[in-house]
Amino acid sequence: MSMSAEELDIKIHDIHDPVHARMLEEIQRRTWGTEEVVPYHIFIAASTVGGIVKAAFYREKMIGYVFGFIGEFMGRQCLYSHQLAVLPEYQDKNVGYLLKMAQREEALKKGLDLIVWTYDPLQSKNAYLNINKLGCITKTYFINHYGEMNDELNRGVPSDRFMVEWWIRSKWVDYNWKNRVRYFEDFKHKDDVVIGLEAVMEEDGLITPNLIKEGGVFVGVEIPSDINKLKKIDTKMGVKWRLATRRAFRHYLDKTYIVYRYLRYRNYPWKGIYILKKGVDVNNFRDL
Repeated sequence: MSMSAEELDIKIHDIHDPVHARMLEEIQRRTWGTEEVVPYHIFIAASTVGGIVKAAFYREKMIGYVFGFIGEFMGRQCLYSHQLAVLPEYQDKNVGYLLKMAQREEALKKGLDLIVWTYDPLQSKNAYLNINKLGCITKTYFINHYGEMNDELNRGVPSDRFMVEWWIRSKWVDYNWKNRVRYFEDFKHKDDVVIGLEAVMEEDGLITPNLIKEGGVFVGVEIPSDINKLKKIDTKMGVKWRLATRRAFRHYLDKTYIVYRYLRYRNYPWKGIYILKKGVDVNNFRDL
């Protein structure tokens, strides 16, 4: 039986010394399958001048970390969370969530109310953590933000990214934690959602995008639950899904929709859905 981070008794510690900072390089290699890593001295430098570098340990073994530094987004001081990495064998055990909550606590101590970071909208695990569990929102979509990337996750696909906003003192974050909806079938407005991009299961097992781009009070954009597996079956599917979701998200975000939910399907576990709505206010909301 798989054990959660709480059951594993994970400990979170600040990272300042070179020995532990060097370990972060290996975690990057193993997590993302790349040799293009943030060097250890950057972590030390950042932590020296107010950045936040925290690592998760299980039985004295470092198994993940979160790294961020002070920045500015849309004219507001914030923490930019550059990396969250968890070793593959410890993923899906809530380790990433614990690291983000430790990061939030530290950011609150520094007087901040906003943490931002980028992630790939096609990575459903990241969507579930960032949007569903943490309560982030986004209204910012970057096209090919990092240029060509050669790690195993990103190779051959444009590096489009969401910039998510985690308003750590907001009423929405608190409400979302207390009233989380995990599945679309349980979403009270499910019958009002207009699907703007549909994920369709074909006879050959491939999941293809069907771009509709209709409007409504609530708009849904579906993605495959495992884009990485899909790319292994057909390498062209990564680019096909990137271009389709790019068109959909840019279309709706340009019309002032905001991404504020990501839900799984109980009846269709091979796909998930982003929910978008206009006028989402993290401190003055109702009927979301």
